[in-house]
Amino acid sequence: MLIEWSKDLETGVTFVDADHKVLINLLNQVDDCIDENEETTVLGSVLDALVEYTDYHFLREEKMMELCGYTGLGTHKATHRVLSTQVREVYEGFQADPASVRPIDIRDFLQSWLVDHIMGSDFAYRDTCVNDPDAADAAGQVSFLQNGKPFSEWEHIRVMLVDDNPNFRRLIRTILRAVGIKNIQIVESPDEGISRLADRPADVVLCDWVMDDMNGTEFARKVDELQLPTRVVMMTGYSIDVLKERSSDLGVAGYIEKPVKARTLLETISKVAMTVPMGVKLKV
Repeated sequence: MLIEWSKDLETGVTFVDADHKVLINLLNQVDDCIDENEETTVLGSVLDALVEYTDYHFLREEKMMELCGYTGLGTHKATHRVLSTQVREVYEGFQADPASVRPIDIRDFLQSWLVDHIMGSDFAYRDTCVNDPDAADAAGQVSFLQNGKPFSEWEHIRVMLVDDNPNFRRLIRTILRAVGIKNIQIVESPDEGISRLADRPADVVLCDWVMDDMNGTEFARKVDELQLPTRVVMMTGYSIDVLKERSSDLGVAGYIEKPVKARTLLETISKVAMTVPMGVKLKV
């Protein structure tokens, strides 16, 4: 880990500290992927999550400062715009040329943002905002979903991820936990997933299409045979149209293209979870 969370980084505002922990986790994952020469779909997914969660965090933080009447809001917003531009430039540079993302650039960004910004700019509003729980609560309710509508069932959704890439598994776990999904099963192989589902069903199973021993289509067929209220969402780095054609006879509830976009992932989970039959859905 490049940066570990410590009390020195705490602002005292619950959702702000939670957001900072997510961002630290994502930035550390970017560095891990670079050091391990990770495939572009995985690193691209991590960078996209970093961009999306940065914007989301800044939106919530600025709403809180506005509701608190913090006089330094204008300056803080300007700082946020600079930092958002920096992280987006890293992401867009990677999309144009994966080799353009250098570990030293990420490490510099970590230093300037997660240490200097948190302990400098963020600590400046602490005294004003930490004693205004109503403002913090209102800002903390801002939705991460694209449509802006809050989704209240995150903590009740049971999700399983079946993927053989450890960095991708870590990313998905980070995203799910960030919105409050607690019941998460992470498995490395389709066989393990089938075995676990028989004893501990999930509402939504996220499954990679290309894996050793059993592909995603075969996995979805075996899930159908279990006759569970589980909904399978297939993920692929290939054409979704091709995947849909090859799994048209199965009850696949959704498809997600890699690199994965965090908002697309969560919107798909929320929609698919709502299709679980009444009486059995969203029960822990």
